[in-house]
Amino acid sequence: MPRPVLPDALEACPDALFTTDADGRIVDWGPGAEATYGYGAEEAVGKDATDLLIPGHHIEGERAVRVEASRGPQPSFEALRVRRDGTRIYVNATLRALYDDARLLQGFLHRDTDITHLRVRQDTAAVATRYGTLLNSTPDAIIIVNDIGRIVLANVHAEALFAYDANSLLGHPIEVLLPERFQHRHVAHRTRYFDHPRTRPMGAGLELYGRRSNGEEFPVEISLSPLDTDKGRFGMSAIRDISERKRFEKALHDQNVELERASRAKDRFLASMSHELRTPLNAIIGFTSLLLMRLPGPLTADQEKQLEAVRSSGKHLLALINDLLDVARIESGHVDLSIEPVICQDVVREVLTALELAAQAKGLTLDSDMPTTTVIVHTDRRALHQILLNLGNNAVKYTQTGRVCVSVSEQADPGRTVTRLSVLDTGPGIPASEQHKLFKAFSQVTRADAHSIEGTGLGLYLCQQLAQLIGGHIEMHSVEGQGSRFTLVLEPRTP
Repeated sequence: MPRPVLPDALEACPDALFTTDADGRIVDWGPGAEATYGYGAEEAVGKDATDLLIPGHHIEGERAVRVEASRGPQPSFEALRVRRDGTRIYVNATLRALYDDARLLQGFLHRDTDITHLRVRQDTAAVATRYGTLLNSTPDAIIIVNDIGRIVLANVHAEALFAYDANSLLGHPIEVLLPERFQHRHVAHRTRYFDHPRTRPMGAGLELYGRRSNGEEFPVEISLSPLDTDKGRFGMSAIRDISERKRFEKALHDQNVELERASRAKDRFLASMSHELRTPLNAIIGFTSLLLMRLPGPLTADQEKQLEAVRSSGKHLLALINDLLDVARIESGHVDLSIEPVICQDVVREVLTALELAAQAKGLTLDSDMPTTTVIVHTDRRALHQILLNLGNNAVKYTQTGRVCVSVSEQADPGRTVTRLSVLDTGPGIPASEQHKLFKAFSQVTRADAHSIEGTGLGLYLCQQLAQLIGGHIEMHSVEGQGSRFTLVLEPRTP
């Protein structure tokens, strides 16, 4: 049985000419077919033409056409084909049966004429009429492609974004606007999208890049929407250049990395400071206290005065170090809270006991004002104690005569009860012009009578930070010459 052979006269035809046997396997493969589809003869011959060239969902229809062609001449028809690189094209397909002398079917002669450019022209006219004016008024770059991924419309913002003339883009695969390393993979993605279209909003979490006409790459954010019309299905892409956002995100990331590095260094420093500085200071303070107790022997008045100065300075330096460590722990989030029911009256009594000696040394009255009924708050006991002790120490430190009072009260508001713990003193008060400094780190207010009083400028800042950690805040009321009241306000907290 003779094999169908392409006539020599058709070898030079620019159209895709090839023959198949009666089962659809390729027998002859002309130069035009190689140019159109990208397969060499050695790749194509022997392969099933349907599997090689026809998209899956078109296969049954093409086989039906082949059956009809075996029965008699058939008119040409528009068909979809797949090239070797995965891109799709439209062809005008003609199919003619080949018979031997006994009129037995030997195969088929195929002639496919690439009409993609004509289809693009038709699609461009259809979408430009319907969407052109509207899309030029949108702020985003808009690209519309037909169902084989050819650009049929680009608005003015797309021209500016990609640095192409819109007309020069028409008919090109959308992949010309992508970096080369993504182009082949994108063809498969695009094909799947048109097989199963869905709307994909901006910010879908994909790392996407565009490419300008000069080859410059830039990050983009893209939304996809299918457009179903009477002329077929199209895909619309809205594209935004997010270079500025990426630069900001990188700067933020770099800054966070640097902050984490600094935080780790600070943690190491704090661990070292806690041991290396506090241990010798405690030893100095301890030995100085032993000397002042005269256990090693008697002291002269000058020696006692000098040792008192050493002990006082050591305690001040230790307080400064402790405050710095507390600030660092709070700001780095390394404060562990233990929330439990706490009886406010018990904590106040502990604070008063701690303040008693300092108050007596200055001749101050130290008292409290607390209800007879037990006041319980759900909070961290250690933090509550530290806040009240810091406020109490400040009150005793700055009050020269009169009284320091610690009070507890409950204020009933609609639907809740707020607990207020106050420290009241009869000290010099704080000038109104200085009150804005109170809760700032390392800030100290200027008081006419406080030039000799040492302080770190961290106490009230620490109190406010601790108060916020336990779900409260500190309020202040002060009148110069009359004294001050600092109040820890605790909102009700679920156990």
